[in-house]
Amino acid sequence: MLDMYRRTKLPVHYETLAQRLGVSKWTAYDVLRALEEQGLLARDYAVSRGEPGRSQIVFVPTPAAEALFTQARSSALDDEELAALKEEALAALAEWRALNPAQATQRVMAVIAEADVQVKFCTYIMALFLVHLGSLSDAAVGVVRRLVRETPGVEMPLTVFVGIVLGMAIEAMGFGVGEELIGLLGRFVRSVMDLTEPEKAMLVSFLNEALAEETASAQG
Repeated sequence: MLDMYRRTKLPVHYETLAQRLGVSKWTAYDVLRALEEQGLLARDYAVSRGEPGRSQIVFVPTPAAEALFTQARSSALDDEELAALKEEALAALAEWRALNPAQATQRVMAVIAEADVQVKFCTYIMALFLVHLGSLSDAAVGVVRRLVRETPGVEMPLTVFVGIVLGMAIEAMGFGVGEELIGLLGRFVRSVMDLTEPEKAMLVSFLNEALAEETASAQG
């Protein structure tokens, strides 16, 4: 949505978003309404093409939506706070996995928008990609888990994970689903580089546990 607006500088109609994401127009409208309620979008009205005198609802990103991609976030959690954040994120992820992808994405984006600590932002970006991973095949989950496990270092498994899930999501559902994620991916990579070693270690631990739960759920 934000990428579409940035490229065209025009308000976005829900049918346009539906075509881009490959979902029904009603699903797209519900997503836009939810983002509006979170203060990330504002509605406007435009004259309907081919129907003089009739207007249609369109949406534009708010400054809060722009800030989601640009705001500076601090990085200062101690070990106890990091452990609490990991457990909080795992519990939230378990809840989101029970929702459909559109609903889950709404919930995760709401948390990301309010993340004022850099490591929390990164944690929930990974949660967002884990939600998208859940919509892919069991074989894809297995590939991702193996790549993460076999990638050396601390930063690399994190960036490999989000990159490979983004690629798989684009291949499975079309490029439209990836456009919004690409912006978050870039922000994620830059943010991870600024984290402390304990914060990076917590993210790797969170990712490994979340992938293990994804695999166990698929097998169950």
